Amino acid sequence: MRRPTVPAPLAAVALALWAAAAALAQPLNPAIERAIADQQLGVSTVGVSVVDLDSGEELASIAPDDLFIPASNMKLLTSAAALVVLGEDFTFRTEVHRSGDDLLVVGSGDPALADPELLEAMNLSVEDFLDLWAREITVRAAGRTFDEILIDDRVFDDPAPHPDWPTDQLNRWYCAEVSGLNFHTNVLSVHLAPGAGGGPPRLDTEPAADWLTPRNLAKTTKRGRNTAWVARDLASNDMTVYGDVRWSTAEPVRVALRNPSIVFGHLLADRLAAAEADVRPVRRVAPDEDPPRDQLLLAVETDLAEILRRCNVDSHNLYAEAIFKRLAAEVTGSQGDWLAGVAVMRMVLQQLLERSRHVSVATHAVVADGSGMSRENRLTPRLLTSWLRAVAATDAARPFIESLPVAGSEGTLRRRFRSELPDLEVRAKSGYLSGVSCLSGYVLDDAGVPRVAFAVMVNDIPKNVPVRSAKLLHEAVVLESEDWLEARRQGAVAPTP
Repeated sequence: MRRPTVPAPLAAVALALWAAAAALAQPLNPAIERAIADQQLGVSTVGVSVVDLDSGEELASIAPDDLFIPASNMKLLTSAAALVVLGEDFTFRTEVHRSGDDLLVVGSGDPALADPELLEAMNLSVEDFLDLWAREITVRAAGRTFDEILIDDRVFDDPAPHPDWPTDQLNRWYCAEVSGLNFHTNVLSVHLAPGAGGGPPRLDTEPAADWLTPRNLAKTTKRGRNTAWVARDLASNDMTVYGDVRWSTAEPVRVALRNPSIVFGHLLADRLAAAEADVRPVRRVAPDEDPPRDQLLLAVETDLAEILRRCNVDSHNLYAEAIFKRLAAEVTGSQGDWLAGVAVMRMVLQQLLERSRHVSVATHAVVADGSGMSRENRLTPRLLTSWLRAVAATDAARPFIESLPVAGSEGTLRRRFRSELPDLEVRAKSGYLSGVSCLSGYVLDDAGVPRVAFAVMVNDIPKNVPVRSAKLLHEAVVLESEDWLEARRQGAVAPTP
């Protein structure tokens, strides 16, 4: 339960009460334990860690060293590690070169290339993007005919979904393959509308390509609701639409693509042909091949700050995994893959937590991927708050905190704290998988300085317990932390020696 703000005339009385509480270990534990009981979480497992960033005092500590599936709280590790290793000024750069008689496209793993959300913000469609590239290449290459389009996506290993990700979800956008040359977040967007006179539904795809258009086995209906979905053969890009379409879909059905870099190559070849630049086959550059870069025709860069915002505010898995693999490529000097990403992440954990004298908690981490989609990841609440405190003490603090959504107003936290918004700014990362709900981040003071780090991890949520109960617990912990800060500001909390 949230405490009222302490009025100034009562500060002396409150000081005595809070001093007594502070003398006990973890002063917020009683209130948080009541909140856990109030939410009736059944057999769910709960871990909580709340830390004063100034003193390092543990304000709450409930099963802090137990291992939990973090879901998208893994992105807190991945995004901060990117700032520590790559630096705030790092950019992803995609280049197009004339290579002898060929056209060479060199990827850097940029997940933002033709991202539909980012294109929409610029009032562009993916078709506008492709046409622009085709025109620029045609003009700068002076109408040259290219024998082949070469795709160099070797900065990462061969594109594939993570081996731990659920097989039955691999054709969904959040399980898209991670490529050294990503395009349109590696998905096909399928827009559906009822067919004329009750005929088969109308399909429109982005990007548009006859050879990508799904088979249409869906039906137009005048009753019920939209149930249309798209199935894809996991070994190819053969797709089929099933279900009923009653009305035009407000949002497209997004289907993850196989070999997205090659799909992009063929899309570019189509647009170049329309721009009267003759192009023939598309192929991936071989591992030992060294194609020349005779003339730079085009280059696109994306700042790391933009990548991190999309990763954390919108919790986009492709962005997190592209960062994860790029970290591996930068540190090892070879192709980025998940195995090397795990090693690099563990190294950064050890090094950063060693500076804050919390290196022992790093040994508890089990890292499988960078996004948290894998259920093999395991973190402890204390590791997360130790990590957040360590990052807050580095030069990466400002860009890292700015990459996190503001509770109650942005991204995945836009609809949170509906019963009561915090008075102070809260920036945090949510995490959700079936049976898992987590929230970790910072409470900032009026000057925008992080003062408290918190991690609330709920696992094993039974099917008869609404996930909303876990979210209300998250919010109760945040509000209690905020009240503690207010009491400290008013001098009602005894300073930690």
